[in-house]
Amino acid sequence: MQSFVVFLTVLVGTALANPMVVTSDDLKQQNREISSKEYLKRVFQGSDVAFVGKESQDIVEKLNDLGLRKAAAIALQVDLRSIIRDSDVSSVTLCMPSDKAVQKWRQELPESLRPDKEESLKNLVKAWIIPERIGSTEIRDNQKVQSLNGAKLRFNIYRDDIKKELTVNGAPIVDADVTFAKGLIQVVEKVIYPLPFGDVIETLGDNFVFSVFVNFVRQADLVNEVESDPITVLVPTIDAFMELPMDVLNDLDRDSEKLRNVLRYHVISDVRYSASLSSGQRIQAANGQDVFITRDNDDQIFLNTLADLSKTAKVIERDIPTTNGVIHVIDQVLLPPQRHFILV
Repeated sequence: MQSFVVFLTVLVGTALANPMVVTSDDLKQQNREISSKEYLKRVFQGSDVAFVGKESQDIVEKLNDLGLRKAAAIALQVDLRSIIRDSDVSSVTLCMPSDKAVQKWRQELPESLRPDKEESLKNLVKAWIIPERIGSTEIRDNQKVQSLNGAKLRFNIYRDDIKKELTVNGAPIVDADVTFAKGLIQVVEKVIYPLPFGDVIETLGDNFVFSVFVNFVRQADLVNEVESDPITVLVPTIDAFMELPMDVLNDLDRDSEKLRNVLRYHVISDVRYSASLSSGQRIQAANGQDVFITRDNDDQIFLNTLADLSKTAKVIERDIPTTNGVIHVIDQVLLPPQRHFILV
């Protein structure tokens, strides 16, 4: 009996000297099946409660449910599920085009320009993904964010007497803040394409079509102004310059002040995508004078409309994004009103 008491005494003494340490992780694992977390999961499993059903929906299913069937097809083609899963970010904002936008894009875009190769299309779709959650109420005018493929996207807010319009790289947001499991979907009425390459001068680069304009900008010492941010540049083609009378071209070439005045009449110190342009608008150019906007029933945009439309500047390529703004290509050189400006 005495030996048994001694044994118990030693056993209790050892337990007190070396108590078992139970960590919070041990408790979580031990009680996982009977935990409040597991209880809630099981109670609401299969429930149609809004926060469980809709937000956990697969992204392709979500796009289909929104009527974005063409976007859903693109999502399947590039495996958008894997792109989002492998992005290793907690939430994303997807700027996904409407069916109308995709159809128009495919109809108007020449085959040679279509990013149909899987890798090119995947890179484009990555540019529609912002690796953070950005709701429409958080958007600021000229806010720039980096997309998943590294290209910068620019948000703009355009207001008139009737409405406020939000755009991303010029694409109007027509259905904002649609939730899904990983964040938000902003439905846009235009495919975000092409992507910005560099600033205005870098984008025009060594393209012969814009060589006269770029050379004149350098000659007039306006490179810094054209590379400022934010900016819109109305860029005449070489053919537009060649249509000017030779004496006018010569006058511009030898008179730097006149050249600067004409070129600054093609620069707007704000980002004005075509979504913000409507008939009757007057937009002040960098030289202090107004450019008058006309938009016809065929959605063609004209500047400073004249009685003879053949002599009126027309936007022939719109919404070319740059890292510091946007370019619109025009087919006529804009000359400041004659009462303020005499060439020869």
